[in-house]
Amino acid sequence: MIAFLEGIVHTIESDYLVLQTASGVGYQLFLPQSLLLEAAKNERGQYYVHTHVREAEITLYGFASLEEKKIFEMLIKTSGVGPKLGIVILSALRPAQLIQAIFSQNTSQFSAVPGIGKKTASKLCLDMSDQLKKHSIGRIDKNLIHTATPAAASSQGNDLLSSLINMGFSEKDVLSVLGKVQADEESFEGQFKKALNLLTSFQ
Repeated sequence: MIAFLEGIVHTIESDYLVLQTASGVGYQLFLPQSLLLEAAKNERGQYYVHTHVREAEITLYGFASLEEKKIFEMLIKTSGVGPKLGIVILSALRPAQLIQAIFSQNTSQFSAVPGIGKKTASKLCLDMSDQLKKHSIGRIDKNLIHTATPAAASSQGNDLLSSLINMGFSEKDVLSVLGKVQADEESFEGQFKKALNLLTSFQ
């Protein structure tokens, strides 16, 4: 069972890359789009790997962190969600956004995910919330279980999250201040300014 791979990115395609390890073997890894876009040919890469075995086929799925890999493995335990759909979900929603949607039962968050209908989204939220409560997934669940409210999972909350992360702040730090600014401010501009002040004070 392959759990982790490190090597040089040999080839990059639309939904996978080939990672050549020090032994000279090239492994095909299917990745979430956000991670695939960060990869660069001939550069070093390292990925946590889920090995999926089905009949005579073995497929490898790569992730940036052990937490993201665990979330993927929880996703594919849900009826109707296979590995390919699991990767599509993680391509459309960051792990933090996914967990927020699950704990707030915000099925509309999945409307932009190809292959996810309202029925599957409802079942996904139900099954995943039970799994997340039972199993620790490191820093992600500790930071999100308490901040995963309908307000945090709103469109405005997601826009705020994305804007601040794009400015270079870590997802962990942004999530730690979202609850505070959303409780005090209603407008996006007000929330953004207050969050920026709080995040800058961390530096």
